[in-house]
Amino acid sequence: MNENIVTALDIGTSKIFGISALIKNTGIEIIGTDIQNLPEDVIKKGRVVDIEETTNTIFFVLKNLQTKIGENIDWVTIGIGGGHLKGENYTKSISIEPSGREINENDIQTLRREINNTLIAEKGLGKKILYTVSRQYKVDNLNITKKEPIGMHGNALEISVHSITVDTNPLQDIKNCIKNAGAQIESIYPHSWAAAEAVITEEEKKIGCLLLDIGKGTTDICFFTDGIIAATQSIKIGGGLIDSDISRLLHTPLTYAEEIKKTYGYACYPSLLREDKNNILSQQVEILNTSGKLSKNVTVGQISNIVYERLNELFSIYIKPIIMQTGEASIAGANIVITGGSAKIKDITTLSEEIFGLPSRIGAPKNLPGLETTYHQPEFSTGIGLVMLASQQVRKDKKKSSFQKVKKIFEKFF
Repeated sequence: MNENIVTALDIGTSKIFGISALIKNTGIEIIGTDIQNLPEDVIKKGRVVDIEETTNTIFFVLKNLQTKIGENIDWVTIGIGGGHLKGENYTKSISIEPSGREINENDIQTLRREINNTLIAEKGLGKKILYTVSRQYKVDNLNITKKEPIGMHGNALEISVHSITVDTNPLQDIKNCIKNAGAQIESIYPHSWAAAEAVITEEEKKIGCLLLDIGKGTTDICFFTDGIIAATQSIKIGGGLIDSDISRLLHTPLTYAEEIKKTYGYACYPSLLREDKNNILSQQVEILNTSGKLSKNVTVGQISNIVYERLNELFSIYIKPIIMQTGEASIAGANIVITGGSAKIKDITTLSEEIFGLPSRIGAPKNLPGLETTYHQPEFSTGIGLVMLASQQVRKDKKKSSFQKVKKIFEKFF
């Protein structure tokens, strides 16, 4: 197996997207992609409910990728979200004994262990700690940067972290599907982190940025401020609920409801729609029944009201409280980037700006070498971000390995 090739799988509600990249000195080059659609009710709200079908679909994605890249795929990077993941901020402090001595790596590890032990005790056996990310250190109550204060002298050391926990059962189901398909999991990242890697800039992370990855069955969120992750969340609500609403209220098949949403649905406030798009709102749309026959006509305005109501609920009730918890100072100057398949809903950024009071834009993945233009779309952000994160991890591991080799040589002679 070529160690310079990484593969990522984005396991979504309606599709599995596989992507392989070659790591080069100048960056990465995409050398293979494959998409396999999933039938309804194979994955629901981010949870695998049909093990066999999911395993078979992963197998075909990996098989097709192996054919394209000419290499076996033994290890993959995956994302996790689907309402099974939660991020929380924790703070812990210890006294430096004896007082005033030099802070070392053992002190940092002691703090991390105490936080992890607290988390495990709080969450119980049904949760797994996925990541614990350092946000800030304090020495003698003085704010230090996120860099470890090793070598400083102090009486007290405090660490603030952002900890990500995940439900163990849904994660184990995904692991088993991948194992049964002939591969192993190398790395796991929150869906929102992967999407953020693909669509937002370091400058946006620094000034403050809320990333909303709105898929069919779930919405994944992360918020950056001062270049540091401040919030991570996953919600079991996505654009598929709009399809269900349209199907139920207009008595039309679910697959047709999705097309109606994409073609005719506007997301912004009805009052704004009436002011700006009065002619469009009155346009008649033919609605087909379950037999495929014309049942009635409705207006674009009626369809848009359905779209608006569901997105307004998602933004106002579920997402806004999460970012408000980060504090007014963190939100000031921030912007919002919306990605995922539901980012294509018309005027979704207008609704976002009205509700959050922050400038909003659609996030499409970065143009990587070898990536076909077909994939420069919001619905592929997570998969592309996963392969980018996987390649970064390989580079870090190689750098660390090289450092250890140099260290051993140095110790041998000195």
